[in-house]
Amino acid sequence: MTTTIELKGLTKQFGEIVAVQDVDLEVRKGEVFGFLGPNAAGKSTTVKVATTLLVPTRGTVVVGSHDVLEEPESVRALIGLLPEDGADTHYDRLTTVENLEYFGRLYDVPKETLQNRIDELLEFLELSDRRDDSPGTFSTGLKQKLSLARALIHNPPIVFLDEPTSNLDPIMSRKVREFIQQMAGGSKQTFFMCTHLLSEAEHLCDRVGFISHGRLVEVGSPADLRRKFWTQRTFELQLATGDPAKAKSIVEATSLATSVRIENKRIVFVVEKVERKNPQIVRALVEAGLAIVELRERIPDLEDVYLKVIGGK
Repeated sequence: MTTTIELKGLTKQFGEIVAVQDVDLEVRKGEVFGFLGPNAAGKSTTVKVATTLLVPTRGTVVVGSHDVLEEPESVRALIGLLPEDGADTHYDRLTTVENLEYFGRLYDVPKETLQNRIDELLEFLELSDRRDDSPGTFSTGLKQKLSLARALIHNPPIVFLDEPTSNLDPIMSRKVREFIQQMAGGSKQTFFMCTHLLSEAEHLCDRVGFISHGRLVEVGSPADLRRKFWTQRTFELQLATGDPAKAKSIVEATSLATSVRIENKRIVFVVEKVERKNPQIVRALVEAGLAIVELRERIPDLEDVYLKVIGGK
């Protein structure tokens, strides 16, 4: 798969403060890539360098085969950007449509194409009834929608989104996520997305990168990262009859589980070599006269992985 964003040794300093340090990263064409990390980890600084808003201290950044230092205008022509302060970057003296017309003309979108694009985006983002209003009268959520429309007005092949669903209600957040998936899959647009919503990243992103204190810590698909950091597997067992405390004691007595606890009358235990140990645990419980309703694995989510990776950084 073609690489469309490439960072090599990217470092960005502000005086003595190192915001981003020696980051190497490749993002593929048509990929939705999630950039995850705590506040002040370096996410937005990385985006600002990649979108030519900041100059790197060291290293190189190539976007769509163009170096951000050597060909910044070419990079800007290829990208759409929803910045972290996107809700406050409109011209209040212009209407919604006039704002989008202005930015569309900056990207040389043909007039007829531009009008159709404006209508499509306003309808999708449920802003059609506010097309003649000033953004100065908008709520923060409406401004966020307009910022997203502006980032997509020229149908760019590469889109940088910094917290794209912040300030949006749950229904619109879902629509935006579905739209991103559709564009990445059908149009092969590439999305580089910073988000604090780990559940959003898990369901939307093909791969994610964890950044902490300016350093890229891990990169991979959510599934690959789960497999890497969860060598032990957690199961929960529900009884039809019998005392959960008795069941806990029986599982502990087998010495097959590394930990056993009771949660909401369910027995939760952690094991390795599941195929060999789980049948023995179940057999011990049944032989003790306990009836089992359900045994299922508790799959860790991206938040679990994030806390395990970032928690110690």
